[in-house]
Amino acid sequence: MSFSGDVKNELAGVDTQARHCMIAELAAFVMLSGSAEETESGSVLRVRTENEAAARKLFTLLQRAFNIDIALHREQDSRHGGGVFRIEDPDRVRAVLAACGHETVLRKECCKRAFLRGAFLAAGSVSDPEKSYHLEVVCPDRGTAAVVRDAMKETGLTPRIVLRKKNHVVYLKEGDQIVALLGAMGASISFLNIENVRVLKEMRGSVNRRVNCETANLNKTVVSAVRQIEEIRFIRDNGGFGELTPQLREMAEIRLAHPEAPLTELGSFLNPRIGKSGVNHRLRKLCAYAEDLRRRTETS
Repeated sequence: MSFSGDVKNELAGVDTQARHCMIAELAAFVMLSGSAEETESGSVLRVRTENEAAARKLFTLLQRAFNIDIALHREQDSRHGGGVFRIEDPDRVRAVLAACGHETVLRKECCKRAFLRGAFLAAGSVSDPEKSYHLEVVCPDRGTAAVVRDAMKETGLTPRIVLRKKNHVVYLKEGDQIVALLGAMGASISFLNIENVRVLKEMRGSVNRRVNCETANLNKTVVSAVRQIEEIRFIRDNGGFGELTPQLREMAEIRLAHPEAPLTELGSFLNPRIGKSGVNHRLRKLCAYAEDLRRRTETS
């Protein structure tokens, strides 16, 4: 099963206790995947579900909040256990629509979390955190998308809306915000799983950055060492050692004898011993002397 499917299974198992939270969760189903129509026998409400987890939760909400026991009508093209719940009793349809459309349905914090849980179950998905960070809820119109977006905003998130074909999609692309939403909806296991992935990704990124930095520094050190040795050999091969001070000649000879040694180690071979900055200073003077000797050699 996909990571998104695991999240939905976990959310379907969240026990929504208060009736006002049940109605808020049910309202999300009705808004995102429901449709009402008038027939000769009265009003009919259809609510479509995409998978077994959503169907299971929707059945529970209808039964506990409105005492409606209803069968799921399977669809031939449903590959994940989804289908359509049809409520054909006009009185019950009115009761469900009136409760789910009431302006107070999202006033409480607990109801907002329940609403977001229902929205994700009805029309949400989240990518595998090992590959990317992306969570979205597909809404049938701009107004519904705005309600979902505002509910997310009121939990401290910064969702965006994008138009995709005929649907408006509310989405999050930051790992920390997806983790926060999973926690708010009650998916504690998925919350921990994605948080573990985030920590491991950050650790790997930190290690890679450090390795890259150390590799770059090592490359820079190797290039400097090769140049220093080439310049010192030029001085030696063109009779320049006799013009060097005793300290610079000692430095040149030690660098030639230890071509792979770092500056700190080179300093330990000198008498008296000097530090890294002192070694670097003498090597720069040797390189400058080599440039001067090269100019003199070319003009003579």
